[in-house]
Amino acid sequence: MTLEQKEVSDEDRLMDEDSAVMEGIKDEDFDSTKDKLKTLRRLLADIQTKQQQERHRLIVHAATNEHSHSRMVLSSLLETILFMAVTGFQVFTIRRWFKGAPVLGR
Repeated sequence: MTLEQKEVSDEDRLMDEDSAVMEGIKDEDFDSTKDKLKTLRRLLADIQTKQQQERHRLIVHAATNEHSHSRMVLSSLLETILFMAVTGFQVFTIRRWFKGAPVLGR
């Protein structure tokens, strides 16, 4: 049982205690109000649970997105470095070819 569920059950127990007799109020006056209040508390607990689940889901998604983004940035950087190395090799080879030197050891 979670803390919120314990608090709701404690409040339900306190509501069931009869303090209205001392004040001269009959139980029938409060029955529908107590039922509605219990329903509202349960709905509030459900909403709070769903909010916590949604927050957790958003945190997990944010972490996944951040990891994917960093992986994409790293792969893009490595791809750029590879393209620059290939371009440099091509420039080197073409310059040697135009100088009349043997290309690739030929």
